[in-house]
Amino acid sequence: MILKRLVVVLVTLLLLVSLSCGKGENTTKHTKSFAAETVSTIDSLFAEFDTITSPGYGIGILKDTTKVFTKGYGAANLDYGLPITSETAFDIASVSKQFTGAGIALLLMDKQLSLEDPVENYLPELAKYTDTIRIKHLLYNTSGLTDYFKLPRKNGKSWLDLYYFDINEAIATSLSTDTLAFIPGTQWDYCNTNFMLLTKVIEKVSGSSFPVFMKERLFTPLHMNHTLVNDDITAVIPNRATPYNPRNSFYRNAYAQEGIHINETGDWIQHHRNSPHYGGSGIITTVTDLQKWERNFFTRELGGNTFYELMHQTLHFQHDRDNQAFGLYFGEYQGRTYVAWDGATAGVSTQIMRFPKEQIAIMVLSNLGSGEAAAKANAIADILIKQGEL
Repeated sequence: MILKRLVVVLVTLLLLVSLSCGKGENTTKHTKSFAAETVSTIDSLFAEFDTITSPGYGIGILKDTTKVFTKGYGAANLDYGLPITSETAFDIASVSKQFTGAGIALLLMDKQLSLEDPVENYLPELAKYTDTIRIKHLLYNTSGLTDYFKLPRKNGKSWLDLYYFDINEAIATSLSTDTLAFIPGTQWDYCNTNFMLLTKVIEKVSGSSFPVFMKERLFTPLHMNHTLVNDDITAVIPNRATPYNPRNSFYRNAYAQEGIHINETGDWIQHHRNSPHYGGSGIITTVTDLQKWERNFFTRELGGNTFYELMHQTLHFQHDRDNQAFGLYFGEYQGRTYVAWDGATAGVSTQIMRFPKEQIAIMVLSNLGSGEAAAKANAIADILIKQGEL
C-alpha cells in the first residue's frame, strides 16, 4: 500500500510503501530452531535486500514463547553502512496504537476509568459536541472526529512530517471543528486523533506523562528496555534506523507537491520524522523488544487473563466493522485467525501478525517506506504453513 496515508495523511501527504532492503549483519537465533529449509526460504524472500547499500528489514518470529528466528537484512543507516540487527530501533508508525490501547487496558484494570465514560469528563474541551464521545468511541475509531491531517494547518504549512508539528497542534486542529462528521458509534473511520486523545486521558487519570506512564507500567515490567515514546525530536536514540524512500519519479513528484525539491541522482531519499506526535504512532522499538511484547500474550505474565481479554475485546456499534480490539484487529489468513495492526508512513513500513491458537508471532519492521511489511508478514506465514510450522 503506497504511502497513500502519507499522500493524504499529510495533506495529500505523500510517501510510503517501498521495496529495497540491505545486507545487514545477520543475527539469527535458534533456541527452538526452524528447519534449515525454512530458514533458507525466509532468506530468499529478502534476497534482493541482502545488501548493505539499501534500506532493509528487521524480522522476528516467536513460537511457543521462544525466539525461533531473529534476523536483519539491509542497512539501518546508509551514510555509515550500519547493518540492521535485532537491536536496531525502528519507528513502528501505527503499530504503536496497540500500546496506547494497552495503557487504557491497564487503567481499566485499575478501575480508574470505564469505556462508557464521556471523554469530556477528562478533557472538557470535548463538551462542546452535542453528541457525547465516550472512551470506547476513541478506542474503536468511531468517534466522529475528523483526523487532523484532513484539515488545514493554521500556519498554512503541510502536515508532511518533515515539517515540525506536535501532538497538541494535531489535536487542536481536529477539535477546531464544532461539529462531528457523524454521531459517535454510527460509522467507523480510521482516525489518529482518537488515539492521541487517549494519551491525554491516560495522563489526566494517571497523573504521569504518557511516555513515563508507558515506561513504568508497560515497558519496564516487560523488560522492553529499548522501547520508548518518541516525544522529543532532539532525543538521541541508540541504534535508531534512518527512514528512506526510493528516489524514483513517484516520490520525487510527491515531495515536489510539498514544495521540496529532490535531485534525481541516487537511489534513496532520506526522510527524517520531525513531528513528535504519539498515541496513534510514535513508538520506537526493536525486534527483540517486540518479541518480549508478543511473548506476554502467550504467557500472560503481565496483566494475566484480564489484560489479555481486554486487549482482544471487540464491541458492536451501529456499523458493520466489528473486528477491532484495543489497537488490534482480527482477521483470517489461510484458515487461521490472527490479530495484527500494520503501520505505514514516509520511510517506514511495519507489521506484527500473531496467530493466537498456533502461538506464532511474526514481526516485520522496515526503514523503507515501500517495504510492504504486511505483505512480507503474509509471505512469511505462507512459508511457515508450507513447512508445517504454522
